[in-house]
Amino acid sequence: MSINSTDITFAAIIAALTSEVAIHPMDTVVTRMQSASYTSVYKHLNGTVNRALFSGLYQGFGPTLIAGTIGSAAFFTTYEASKRAFENAQSAGYLLGVPRSVFHITSSAVAELLTCAIMNPAEVLKQNAQVFQRPRYAGSGLSPTVEMLRRFKKQPATLWSGYTALVTSQMPSICLTFCLYEMFKEALLERWQTGKSDIGQQLKATVLSAGVAGGCASLPFIPIDVVKTRMRLAVGEQTSDTRASLKKRKERIPVRISAVAVARDVLLKEGIAGLFRGSVLTCAAGVVGSGLYIGCYEGSKLYLFNA
Repeated sequence: MSINSTDITFAAIIAALTSEVAIHPMDTVVTRMQSASYTSVYKHLNGTVNRALFSGLYQGFGPTLIAGTIGSAAFFTTYEASKRAFENAQSAGYLLGVPRSVFHITSSAVAELLTCAIMNPAEVLKQNAQVFQRPRYAGSGLSPTVEMLRRFKKQPATLWSGYTALVTSQMPSICLTFCLYEMFKEALLERWQTGKSDIGQQLKATVLSAGVAGGCASLPFIPIDVVKTRMRLAVGEQTSDTRASLKKRKERIPVRISAVAVARDVLLKEGIAGLFRGSVLTCAAGVVGSGLYIGCYEGSKLYLFNA
């Protein structure tokens, strides 16, 4: 299939818009479940869930939507270009004997490094907005997202807090997702003997393969995701706490939080279960998100190619 970069970008943006709208509420609940304040804010003393867990499910949606569309375009443009370069090199007689899965893993890894740099600030703002609790005595005030932007204004560098953890959690998951997705899809198309003209069967294979791949790839990395979430939320709290002192002292206070220290703290206070909190919903989001995201992307590509 020959498709230009403009069509790839357009298809990626459609995929990002569709998946973000559908998945953000689930992501909000997962973030709150993985936060350190889950048992004190989102659960009652008798163990039942507080309805606050399910309120304001689109808090922090703005930054994610903007960065998500940009990141999606950057990811698929890089992924397709890298994959095509590998395939062309193999067709020219180079890299003979190298499995196609290696091309998919390498291409998705390169693309994800760039995407994480774009997405990290939005993720920090989003997750802090998702757990933002307005004081009862306060009026309507600013929206959670605007409040987070105001908090991080003095220390913009902290918006990249957790980038290493993001790459550590996202890259293996993304590489595994796309490796499994391409493998499952090729197997299904071959089994169904689907031709290039059968768009319906191609889309069905894409959605099924992407959904299963996303669910399988999300489970092993949940502990890293929990640590990443705690690091980002801790930065948001510290930024808020130091805001008053920053007004008095014109100096920059670095905020450094060790991933190892966060993981140790979770293990000591909550045990192994704490590192896998929200695993069922995370896997469900992985299935729905991957199927919808990659399905919309491939569907848009097929539509644009055949338009």
